[in-house]
Amino acid sequence: MIAIHFEEEQHCQQLFQQLREYFKKFSHVGLEASVALDGNETIHLHYHNKYVSFYDSFHPFVTSVLTDYVIRSKEEEWILDIIESVFFFHDEEEQQQILAIAKSILEGDRDDLPALLPFFDRHEHIYQAFANSLDEETTFYYEPFLTFRLKSYGEMLIDCVEMAIDEYMLEQEYQNMIESFRQFIQNEQAKYELIYVVHDNQKFTFYDSTFRKVTQEEILFYLEVDLIFEQGLNVEEMVISPLVSLVPKKVKVFSDHSDDGVILSLQAIFQERLQVYRLFDFMNEKNI
Repeated sequence: MIAIHFEEEQHCQQLFQQLREYFKKFSHVGLEASVALDGNETIHLHYHNKYVSFYDSFHPFVTSVLTDYVIRSKEEEWILDIIESVFFFHDEEEQQQILAIAKSILEGDRDDLPALLPFFDRHEHIYQAFANSLDEETTFYYEPFLTFRLKSYGEMLIDCVEMAIDEYMLEQEYQNMIESFRQFIQNEQAKYELIYVVHDNQKFTFYDSTFRKVTQEEILFYLEVDLIFEQGLNVEEMVISPLVSLVPKKVKVFSDHSDDGVILSLQAIFQERLQVYRLFDFMNEKNI
């Protein structure tokens, strides 16, 4: 018999209900086990199959259930606590945004951020911690286990939250930059009626309404120093701050990669002033 003791009645009840549902669901495929609630703080698990080893069947099953339960019931709570008590973010909206980023990092859903899975598989870590603590005859104390046996998991969550906060701050800076550029083009008088932006071979080239290439001298003449954020790039390599400095009334972008990060930023800045076309369409535009 495995006896699992809880300090929190809520967790005891939730896990009991989950185990009971799982036992009922898998009984038709040969799971011979029962679960009982002793008061409001203890769960008793009994394995009845004498022909299949406890460690080949019931042990990995229960270990997996406990692992999933910890992640589902505690991970978000712990992340929020780290955000507030370790990194001192007290605003609820900020906490939720950082939490969302942290969860996406943990699940490996952010292609632009390094996933933690190659370095720390939290499912595997928690699974092994439970596996090493559960035997066929075990008295198990749930909350002390979380405190003392999952320290490295907690440290991993701190690293994850730190990464999420860095990304959150970068996103905030990005949004502030986008808004400042929007305000600039709204408040400044237009210097060009129309600018064509041709994106080809990872290079951006500007043309005016007569399809004349905008020269580097013109770009340097109009370039607003206060708008430059592309640190470390030469002027000819910059796209966003030079285009914003030109304050075109309308922008037509021609590219076969409409999901390019620069193009997405330009769309966010110029909004209804900007339209995106296929690269092939630029020649058609010139021939009109």
